[in-house]
Amino acid sequence: MRGWWLGCAALAAGLLVGCAGGLDEQAGSTEVHEESGRGEPGDVRAQSKDDEREVYDETFGRGAGPEWSHRRVSRTPKGGRQFLGPFSQQEVTLRLDDLPAHDEVEVSLDLFVLKSWDGNDATKGPDRWVASVDGGRVLLDATFSNDAAPYDARYSQSYPGPYPGGSYPGLTGAEERGTLGYPDESGYGSKGDSLHRLTFTFRHTGGELTLRFADPPRGEANEQWGVDSVSVKVRKKKGGDLLVSSGLNASVLRYDGDTGEFVGVFVAPGAGGLINPQELVYGPDGNLYIASFDTGEVLRYDGKTGAFIDVFVPAGSGGLGAPGGLIFGPDGNLYVADSFFGTNSVLRYDGDTGAFLDVFATGGGLLVPQRMAFDKKGNLLVVSIVGNNVVRYDGDTGAPLPAPGQPGAIFIPAIEAVTIAFGRDGRVYVGTRDDDVRRYDGKTGAFIDVFVEPGSGGVSDALDLEFGPDGNLYLPDFLPGTVLRYSGRTGDFIDAFVPPGSGGLGFSVTLTFMPKKRSRSHGVAPSL
Repeated sequence: MRGWWLGCAALAAGLLVGCAGGLDEQAGSTEVHEESGRGEPGDVRAQSKDDEREVYDETFGRGAGPEWSHRRVSRTPKGGRQFLGPFSQQEVTLRLDDLPAHDEVEVSLDLFVLKSWDGNDATKGPDRWVASVDGGRVLLDATFSNDAAPYDARYSQSYPGPYPGGSYPGLTGAEERGTLGYPDESGYGSKGDSLHRLTFTFRHTGGELTLRFADPPRGEANEQWGVDSVSVKVRKKKGGDLLVSSGLNASVLRYDGDTGEFVGVFVAPGAGGLINPQELVYGPDGNLYIASFDTGEVLRYDGKTGAFIDVFVPAGSGGLGAPGGLIFGPDGNLYVADSFFGTNSVLRYDGDTGAFLDVFATGGGLLVPQRMAFDKKGNLLVVSIVGNNVVRYDGDTGAPLPAPGQPGAIFIPAIEAVTIAFGRDGRVYVGTRDDDVRRYDGKTGAFIDVFVEPGSGGVSDALDLEFGPDGNLYLPDFLPGTVLRYSGRTGDFIDAFVPPGSGGLGFSVTLTFMPKKRSRSHGVAPSL
């Protein structure tokens, strides 16, 4: 009884280095256009393709608009290419407003690295360039070198790696070398310029975006830089992000729903009095509901930000003692499995107000209820932890609905189940204390097969399961603090979608995906 008992017993007990803006005039520029009179932003496009929109595209042919903090545009000595700059020891910002709804941003630009950039050299540099999102992550903090002489480690650069850490020959990764017409001023054999095409993709959801570009102060300041061909695209993700409870500090962590990359803390540790989170579920109102096992409450949080809203169901309401499982039913009401130290029943609460309605289901073989699921007819299936079975009740009356040949409410007998969900195929998937997932007929409860083999992918303590927007199966593994992913078609192990300990994850008990276009709640069977 490793997973469940350990879960209950154990759990119950981009910084940017800022730079001051300097003088706009820099030596060596050609045909400078100071503070262009153009009043409108650069070419703004709204052409949608696969939920992607290019919202900004600027080549500075008509100057720079007010979206830029510095609007100086120059021409290169060779070819007369117009670009924003040059700058030295300055911070330049790009601010875009009224962005359409999106989940991530892609920024691409040409970085002009001008004059004698010396890379990692500690005497003359280090010559760094930093890109960041205002109030967010650092996109790039790297040194660049225009050294074209035989390799000298003193003038190596960190790019394409971060600074400090990377050490590559000068001009590594440059798309163009010495094509812009700037003279070599180093005295030791360098190109006078290089061009690097950079692309950054990062999480972002707000209507405003401020990008910061800077070259921090250094030993010598005869280096310059500029940017050209700046493009900003926004896109919507196909699926919502993944939320995982971290019992280690009573929080909920957020991961990219496509990549598994840690995004941030969604519900802060202990927010709203949360202790020992046992299930996460989104309600019809779009907010997140969490079973706080140790406090005997159901807590409500903003579904987009994770901010605490209120105690939706207080301790003791309707006799509630220890909420384990949560699910919103077809009737829009909240069903709570009152498990250890509670009423040993499924309690029903008003889905709008949280007011107690009734004891919906009890008896019939139910002993310590936990996870729940509704079938396509609206009947309720409940994992009976100590009863070692799965029981079923009429969705309208709460009366026991046994499988053929079974007594009471028993739907699947003799199984050490810990969690349950319906797949897109309408079948019942049950996770067990044998560290496997078994598949059953959704109508009769008849055993079909072992869908995920015992221990597949290293699973050892999975206490929940859910099919993601991609159709694959996700299991949180308790002790490693990880989320494992399996093929939704074959059950074969795919990967550790969330690596062990990512973002501080520990004692991962339950998970859910943030809603996107999902038309049904967690655990509810699709209509076939």
